[in-house]
Amino acid sequence: MEPDSPRVVTQQDLEAAEGTPGITRKVAFQTDNNTLVQAHVDGGVSSGWHHHGDRHVYAHLVEGEAVIEYGPGGNERLEVEAGGFFHLPPRVVHRDVNPIDEPQRWIISFVGTGVLVENVDGPSPETSA
Repeated sequence: MEPDSPRVVTQQDLEAAEGTPGITRKVAFQTDNNTLVQAHVDGGVSSGWHHHGDRHVYAHLVEGEAVIEYGPGGNERLEVEAGGFFHLPPRVVHRDVNPIDEPQRWIISFVGTGVLVENVDGPSPETSA
């Protein structure tokens, strides 16, 4: 199929993406500077610390509740409810926390180039990167 042709991607068409402990990512569409994924985090799970290199992260929480921990020592947080959106600038070290027993399901657009994810030990006590 031509890359500029309209197309549909089904659940069965999704392809596994680079992972982070606690998060399952599947790619729906990928271009030179944008990767669109579906992500899943089981209930009660906190992901490993990671960042997305030089990419901006634009995310929509389809179902569940989420806490995104980031910042110096991981002490800052964003709280997202189903239907909500958030943005992370490049290289922000963070982790995804599912505070409830139900799973989270996300649609995420990673905009930019380079690695999709880089798993790290955690944020610096002084900075968010």
